Amino acid sequence: MKQGILLILQGAPDVLMPTTEQPNILFVFADQLRPHNLGCYGDALVETPNFDRLAKEGVRFSHAISTHPVCGPFRGMLMTGNFPIKNGLILTDHYLKNPDPYFAEVCQASGYRTGYIGKWHLDGAGRKAYIPPERRLGFEHWRALECTHKYFESEYYHDDERSTRTWEDYDAISQTEDACQYIEKQDDPFCLFLSWGPPHGPYDAPQSYMEKWKGRDFPLRENVDDFSTGEKLWEQCDTTLPKRYEGMRAGFKERQLDKSNAVYREQTIGYLASIEVLDDCMGKILKTLETQEKLENTIVVFTSDHGDNLGSHRQTGKQLPFEESISIPFIIRYPEKCTPGQVCEKFMRPIDMMPTLMNLAGVPCHEVDGQAVILNDKEVGDECDGVLIQKCLALSTNWIANGNGPWVGVRTKTHTYARLTNSNTPWMLFDNIKDPYQMSNLIGMIEYAEIQKKLDEKTTDLISQAGEPEDPETYARIIREECEAKGDSSRGEELIPTRL
Repeated sequence: MKQGILLILQGAPDVLMPTTEQPNILFVFADQLRPHNLGCYGDALVETPNFDRLAKEGVRFSHAISTHPVCGPFRGMLMTGNFPIKNGLILTDHYLKNPDPYFAEVCQASGYRTGYIGKWHLDGAGRKAYIPPERRLGFEHWRALECTHKYFESEYYHDDERSTRTWEDYDAISQTEDACQYIEKQDDPFCLFLSWGPPHGPYDAPQSYMEKWKGRDFPLRENVDDFSTGEKLWEQCDTTLPKRYEGMRAGFKERQLDKSNAVYREQTIGYLASIEVLDDCMGKILKTLETQEKLENTIVVFTSDHGDNLGSHRQTGKQLPFEESISIPFIIRYPEKCTPGQVCEKFMRPIDMMPTLMNLAGVPCHEVDGQAVILNDKEVGDECDGVLIQKCLALSTNWIANGNGPWVGVRTKTHTYARLTNSNTPWMLFDNIKDPYQMSNLIGMIEYAEIQKKLDEKTTDLISQAGEPEDPETYARIIREECEAKGDSSRGEELIPTRL
């Protein structure tokens, strides 16, 4: 960690010394929360007054996109400002090895106290393994576990204790309480990350929240009944499935063919109830900041690592080019530099979050793949006309369910395009303005041939600019080599599915 800080000091012409005016940074993010179910993003079904307040008093991004919509790669990009091929985290439960200082180390170099609470998912040593201080990327206050979604019996490591503790309540509620206590104790400027596990499955919430939705008649998202796309995905299967997953695939198929939508409706109840829990938690955070007279001098951020298909197009999970998977909420509240109530139509990628926040806080930052998004200027910093979206390798629930392997594509402000990288085959093309639920795949249609060609070329340009290899075998080789270096070669082979 000290070495990382020295790099920052050497590369920064004017390192800021801590002052009372230096803004705090509070970064709150959920797991698998799509923006479509927040009031401030247009949903009238779920009550989210505190997230809505945050948007009303801050800047809400309408085009925040999770480049690689799955937990680990998003978090790697967030903490480094670099694409997966550079930071090493090209696969969830793999290894992060960024060459530059991390988010918290950059903040430490400017006098910040740092803390992390909740789900980590950046280490790769095992989902319950102890994470020593040298692998915490500059975070001091430590209440974290690599990954668990057992929300009512959720374990975590407390600072340097090598045995886990268990959060007393539903974990997001207890984690929020710890975050509030941390805020109350800080005199120096702080950078605190609060990482909630919900609304990621198993789609569970405290009973009082669940009871509100059980038995209630409410509509599922319009494209949940898009059976034709689900069937088409089966037809496009391009990888073999190990026998150990065959039972799981059968379960997914049964769910996809069930026109009663019983499972999807049950999951949605837990999902919406969880969001309302998180909204109450955000309310507690804002109240604590107000009580401590720290709200106006704190950059408050809310986002998610990726979305959730939640039955849309008959799909569960993420890692698909659909809006439900790649779109994320992103809201910043900081009245000194953010016009309250503004809707920013610029793109926000995971790699842009670190430089954007450093720029807002006036913290010197080294050069990264991402760029600082200028919030209050429609011209400056808005040169991006499309962002890379990708899935480097097979795996995930969608792969087990349908067999679709890795893909790469581009999301513009009007269209989504993706091609399968195993075969370099055009796969999906949607006009998101005319078809916001992405019910009509335009691939191969003569009248869209020119836009398909343009977006295919744009995809090639973006993958080249990012330095990302398109061939899945390149990623597979990297994973095998790194697993072998750590004496875990069998795991490396297990992670790589075989093409048909």
